[in-house]
Amino acid sequence: MNPERWLRAWMADLATDTGTLDVGRRDLLGGGTAAILLGSGALTAASPAEAASLKSGGLNPIESSFVEFPDEMGRFRAHMRFERDMRDEAQVTSWYHFTQYLVTPGFRPTPIVRFEGLEYSYLRRIGRETWRVHGHNMSFPRDLRTGQWSDAANNPVTGETLKVEPMFLTGDPGMLHSPRGFLTLDQPQPQWVTPNLMFRREGELIKMEQIRPVPESWPKMFVESSCSFVPRREFDNPRITSLLYQTAGFYISPFPKWMLMGDRPGHMLGAWSGRKLRGPHELPPEFRARAERDRPDLLEARWEEFEKPIPDALRAAVS
Repeated sequence: MNPERWLRAWMADLATDTGTLDVGRRDLLGGGTAAILLGSGALTAASPAEAASLKSGGLNPIESSFVEFPDEMGRFRAHMRFERDMRDEAQVTSWYHFTQYLVTPGFRPTPIVRFEGLEYSYLRRIGRETWRVHGHNMSFPRDLRTGQWSDAANNPVTGETLKVEPMFLTGDPGMLHSPRGFLTLDQPQPQWVTPNLMFRREGELIKMEQIRPVPESWPKMFVESSCSFVPRREFDNPRITSLLYQTAGFYISPFPKWMLMGDRPGHMLGAWSGRKLRGPHELPPEFRARAERDRPDLLEARWEEFEKPIPDALRAAVS
């Protein structure tokens, strides 16, 4: 669709809105229609190669197709390479930023606080096709406007100033991961949960779209989805056992206690982006300094978790 025609249609549609919305339209346009039209032209400008192709009547549609695997093991290997590592024993770290939004009836969804964090997982093969995985997270709050470290935020629903503390998630019971799916180690009986995965080719990228499985023991108000991607040349290289993805996604969860929402209906929505690192040594200096000050123990793998025995009821699940 012609960008100028689209914008005029959009403006005409906005003209039917109320006066309250009309006031914000000028701010949204950031200086008027001309600036937006110029921006639209810039966004749609073709490269020299594309311009030559279009002039000659050629088409260059981007490739988009789903990746097919010969069997479940092939699919599992792709998942492990993206999310973790195919080696018999490995450590995997990822660094991320996410913003938490308050969502409750009668109020616009509102950003409350930004966090920067580290996810650290460590895994060991314990069967022919089964890995045992443990992990932990730590995240530190940042001010939404300045990006500086912060320990306070505003609750627009109650008007209260909230005390926001760092998050240290160290109570992970661990899980088994195999072509059958995930099996958390705190279950009384083996119940494998199958991940919802889709692998896609998109131009020079391979994308893994994932809806994470939620164990029955977790809150009902929880869902997490992500899209991770790597260059196709890396995905196609079997020597790379752990793909250094970039990722973005969201999650929905119950209100954390520090939000002081009481029995009000609603939930938190978190939107994040991040990337896998080669190790904690690649963390940005500012974040690493904060982690070393507050929880230096979480900058290392906690291999002692593997000393806890797998419950007898789950031993038969190892294959």
